[in-house]
Amino acid sequence: MGEIIVDLQGIVKTYQTGEVSVPVLKGIDLRIDAGEHVAIMGKSGAGKSTLMNIVGCLDRPTAGDYVLAGHPVSRLEDDELSGIRGKTIGFVFQSFHLLGSMTVMENVALPMEYQNVPTAQRHARATELLERVGLGHRLGHRPNQLSGGERQRVAIARSLSNRPKLLLADEPTGNLDSAGTRKILALFAELQAESGFTMIVVTHDPAIGNAAPRLVRVADGLIVEDRR
Repeated sequence: MGEIIVDLQGIVKTYQTGEVSVPVLKGIDLRIDAGEHVAIMGKSGAGKSTLMNIVGCLDRPTAGDYVLAGHPVSRLEDDELSGIRGKTIGFVFQSFHLLGSMTVMENVALPMEYQNVPTAQRHARATELLERVGLGHRLGHRPNQLSGGERQRVAIARSLSNRPKLLLADEPTGNLDSAGTRKILALFAELQAESGFTMIVVTHDPAIGNAAPRLVRVADGLIVEDRR
């Protein structure tokens, strides 16, 4: 058996609104091995975004245990959680989350700055990644000078800057047309084949979900299907 990257056991997440408890996740068990490509699907309100936030160490479970790449992370302090997240996980968001005041290269290099990577290495790595996603000619441009598909490719390059073991993509093609969606999905597949990272895509699009080698469907805070 290979390395287990994501190991969730009995994950519960309940939000408190005044005196009202709102259960969102109701006991999630999920294991994902190194190198897997998994799609997580569910309707709005099913709990898939909350699940992704916990997997991405952006939130903590109310109950249950989470081991990320061998590290128990459920009860870590914020600074410890942030450190593991920065070294282990890359994020790609639907809205790109690029900083408009920075150039394309500066956006891609930013996560490495947080990890104290020397400037020359940051720039070399950012240039390498941008060339890999077909944007080597856009290093000095700013996000508002790019198309939606180009901005998403910058976001993908940025997500890989610290060589993460796990890439989380939240509706990564939601702002793209069908042609742009096909290009981004093909790029994900190529990069994963090259680098071997584990990829989890959260989506409501059946075409994207059904194209993944493994599909996990969430409904009413529970996993109702796990298809390989």
